[in-house]
Amino acid sequence: MTNGSLNSYRFSFWLPLFAGLLMLVPIFIWSGFISLAKIDGFAILILLLLAMRKWFALARTNNNRVERVQLSTNDLFLLQQIIPAFKNWPSSEQRILTDQLGLFLAEVQFSGVWTPKAQFTTGVAAALATWDAGYINKQQWVLCASEADTYYIAAAPSALLQVPVFSASEQTRTGLCDSEAVLALKKVIENL
Repeated sequence: MTNGSLNSYRFSFWLPLFAGLLMLVPIFIWSGFISLAKIDGFAILILLLLAMRKWFALARTNNNRVERVQLSTNDLFLLQQIIPAFKNWPSSEQRILTDQLGLFLAEVQFSGVWTPKAQFTTGVAAALATWDAGYINKQQWVLCASEADTYYIAAAPSALLQVPVFSASEQTRTGLCDSEAVLALKKVIENL
């Protein structure tokens, strides 16, 4: 979480502050100042929320985290054109695919001429290829477009891949995972 930069979080300020305020709570209670103990507890809560908000913002900045692309209604329509059976999938699988596709579009860099449909179909293939492996950071991936609907990953330029085309007969996620384009991409990803 810290990426080697602890000084920017200013723990040396916040931790003694919280320790001091927490020690005041029992002292106020023993002294009979219950209302001051309540105010102190409320102040601790507010300060802790502010500190955590600052810490998470710094962690996001330090780790170069990119936000997932939120798919619009038009994007979901395009996804249903790519995978006609998508609307029949279980809602949990639909959510996973849209989340993974949003992460893919946010993290991957595209080089060359790419249509939105080609980016989406490649993103769907990448999500399906890594479905069982969980999340894989793709911020270092550069997908380079070639001729005749082919592309390659810049880290593995010798592996020329076809932009996937999913047939209407493939109804389930497992059927799509067994398609040639997804299996070829999965092989390249495993060798990265």
